[in-house]
Amino acid sequence: MIKKLFKELFQRFYAPTPTHGSKGSLWIKKIKDPVYQKWFIGIGTALLLTLLLSPSLKLPLKSYKPGDIATKEIKSTQDILVEDQRSTLEKRTEAERSVLSVYDYDPGILIDAENRLRAAFSSTPLSMKKADWESSLRFSLSQREWHLLEKEKFNPSIGEASLNLLAFLLRRGIVTDKDLLDPDAPKGVSIRNIQTREERKDVPPLNFVDLKEAKARLRADADRLSPGLGRDVISLVLKISEQSLRPNLTFNKDETEARKMEARARVSPVFYQIKRGEVVLRGGERVKEEHLLKIDALKKAQERSHILSILIGLALLTFLILASLYEFSTKNIRKVMLSTTDLLFCCSTLLGVVALLKVFQLITDILGGEFLAIPFSSYTYLFPIAAGAMLIRIVINSEAAIVFASLVSYFAASMMGNQLFLFIFNFVGSLIGAHKVAQCEQRSILIKAGVTVGGANVLMILSYNLIYGTFLKMTLLSDVVMGFLGGLLASVMVLAIAPMIESLFGYTTDIKLLELANLDNPLLKDLILQAPGTYHHSIIVGSLVEAGAKSIAANPLLSRVSAYYHDIGKLKKPLYFIENAGGMENKHDHLTPTMSSLILTSHVKDGVELARDNRLGERIVHIIRQHHGTSLISYFYQKAKEKENPDMDSIDEKDFRYSGPKPQTKEAGIVMLADAVEAATRTLSEPTPSRIKGLVQRIINSIFLDGQLEECELTLKDLQKIEENFSRILTAIFHQRIDYPMLPSLESNRKKTHEDLDSKSPKTYPFRLKKDKKSGSTDIGQSGTS
Repeated sequence: MIKKLFKELFQRFYAPTPTHGSKGSLWIKKIKDPVYQKWFIGIGTALLLTLLLSPSLKLPLKSYKPGDIATKEIKSTQDILVEDQRSTLEKRTEAERSVLSVYDYDPGILIDAENRLRAAFSSTPLSMKKADWESSLRFSLSQREWHLLEKEKFNPSIGEASLNLLAFLLRRGIVTDKDLLDPDAPKGVSIRNIQTREERKDVPPLNFVDLKEAKARLRADADRLSPGLGRDVISLVLKISEQSLRPNLTFNKDETEARKMEARARVSPVFYQIKRGEVVLRGGERVKEEHLLKIDALKKAQERSHILSILIGLALLTFLILASLYEFSTKNIRKVMLSTTDLLFCCSTLLGVVALLKVFQLITDILGGEFLAIPFSSYTYLFPIAAGAMLIRIVINSEAAIVFASLVSYFAASMMGNQLFLFIFNFVGSLIGAHKVAQCEQRSILIKAGVTVGGANVLMILSYNLIYGTFLKMTLLSDVVMGFLGGLLASVMVLAIAPMIESLFGYTTDIKLLELANLDNPLLKDLILQAPGTYHHSIIVGSLVEAGAKSIAANPLLSRVSAYYHDIGKLKKPLYFIENAGGMENKHDHLTPTMSSLILTSHVKDGVELARDNRLGERIVHIIRQHHGTSLISYFYQKAKEKENPDMDSIDEKDFRYSGPKPQTKEAGIVMLADAVEAATRTLSEPTPSRIKGLVQRIINSIFLDGQLEECELTLKDLQKIEENFSRILTAIFHQRIDYPMLPSLESNRKKTHEDLDSKSPKTYPFRLKKDKKSGSTDIGQSGTS
């Protein structure tokens, strides 16, 4: 379907032109083409709707602090993941605590001690001075201890004994002070050899010692040395070991922190999901930290959203919806025949409703729940979505109103949170409103329609709360009140906007028809003064069509008002029509049948021009143009046939037919029938009920057989009802009255008056219509002189 539309547009746009005019004139010609105009309107509407639906036109989310009271409900517009910062922090802290503190083990301290001690005891000459020996070992001895070494001649066994005491402790590891260990060390440490880069874990109880513990261990181990060394030598060995003792385990803070950071980075954040449409914060609820986390996530999601891609997607989707719905409705729903003006009006109304809804939402966002303590959610039911469908029904028809209601309900629901109930709420309210203004013949009907829509809104709100078990919630009363006020507001908006619509788009609503039905209208006053016969004919036709329209469920008001104005074109040449001659000479006696036919058919064109000049509206203009259809002016056609000379010129029947078009609506068809029937009944010499009924049947049958009703929706059943009502009313109009007896004095005065009148006007009617022998009274009724 859409492919076909694009193909048609492509062919029209790139079709080769036979003339080589300027590009400017070509564009102007294309712009004037109704097909292009409708495409431009559709594309423009889609783009404007995209801007109105864009998330960039929303107010930013209100900032709250812990402990604040929420003024309105906040819902998520999309599926988002929110980081659970507390859980993430706990997992990262746990990961940090699992990292062991790193201590660097330096094996070079033991090697250095071995080298120095062995060198000092294996190659020390007896003549070495005490200061030099102490400098090589980096510790000092007392004079007594030095003499003991000299006495023992620097026995290497002393050095080996000291090394044996040192080596065990240095291999285990020595720290300066355990009290200064990293706080996490009690759960274990990682000891790393700074030379080989090998690591080993030391878990409680820790294997390494500090200097204080090492010295105590040295003294304990010294007591277990061989007694053969002597007490003094053992004391010297212990002192040499203590003096050579150095810490070989150092806490590596940088490496430990780096490993903690790495462990923290390896921990993935903990997320929980917020579904689209999920309530993040309810109105009146106290704000907590978890609410703030979710609101911050919504703000970040809005900032991260790619507005350009969103706009392109919205534009494509909106255009697809509009184009497909337009194509389907115009091709499958018979009464949806939208002109360029109709399409422009529908699109303008749709844009107006959506734009007003956007402004309304911005205002309610600002007010929140601060205005009369009304919950924010209740404002959703206040906006009068139904006003758009009511306007479409008043101006166009019910079928177009249904299509419009589905469109506006969809876009409104998408702006209100994509809730199915809101679509149903708006759609049902729009349908009820459109139905109630179908016959809007009084302004009070609009108010009654608003009350009905408000009542329907209340019932839908109650049913929704019953279904979801929220019938006792505190906001129900405000929802119900707002729903009812929304219906009333819809009728008020229609009352205010309808006159402007009539003026801007040239439509004729039922309210405007009521104004035109006033017989004090200047056109009708001109008609009664310049063409009194036509005026009287139009009034009777109005009575006929009103009764006929009521019997078949057509629009009686439109039918009656159109009948009043259907022959206003006769104001241009009133004396050329028999009902306005008034006893004067028949002007058609001196004209050829072809010229008479042109004069008679011109009253349709003149009537259309007068109707547009006086802003009667397109609906009345259409009926004026269609009320004769393409019927034959049989009187002058037969007259031309009698004078025809086949050798010189042949008579074409098309020259004696109205240009049309044929009636397209029930109302236009009824006006055509009533116009012909009323004119024909005036030819009856004795209008008895049976003769009137027979004449009405013949006229309607002849019009039907001529194919004049084949483009309107009148059925045979409708024609039967129309015939019955026409016969009933015409019988009442041409009713017979009894001849009342007069007093002798009045009778003599009456005769004298008649004699005076006869003497002054010897010939009251200077001409009479010549009945055609073949067509009889029926031909006179369709001769165009009515």
